[in-house]
Amino acid sequence: MELQGEFKLRADSRTKSGADKSKSKLLKRINNSPGIRYRELLRATGFSNGVMAYHLKKLENSKRIKVSRSHRRSTRFYPLSIAARELRVIEFIRRRTARQIVRFLLQDDSRTFKDIVQSTKKVRSTVSWHLSRLREGGIISVGVGRNQTYRLKNRDLVIKVMKKINS
Repeated sequence: MELQGEFKLRADSRTKSGADKSKSKLLKRINNSPGIRYRELLRATGFSNGVMAYHLKKLENSKRIKVSRSHRRSTRFYPLSIAARELRVIEFIRRRTARQIVRFLLQDDSRTFKDIVQSTKKVRSTVSWHLSRLREGGIISVGVGRNQTYRLKNRDLVIKVMKKINS
């Protein structure tokens, strides 16, 4: 009977270390990719859906990660080191085209719609949609004049966030 007790103890310690490894893998991925979505995380880690959901719930309940659930049923995961202001910016620039637009606006103080379309090589409707989202999110502002110009509202914050998501 003593051998069975020892076996159970060893099996439990292996299970805990396996769970810890899984949580560490998730934490590392979330730290390296702030704002990562569930499906991206699933593909990147190779975990099954149930295993990942279990470990993410444990990490969220233990307050080791921040979780943002939007009304569009999109869930994003962030490390605790991300401030609320940064989190808002990351939400909007995780999309490739929006990130291209923001990078382009970082190069110069303000740009016209035509400049942005040429730079991104996207159709006008796509650029317009992304600009509208970035404006609604408070990332960019629109100057009114002969030609509408677009500029970043808080350049320093955007630079700080871009460094975090690119590292």
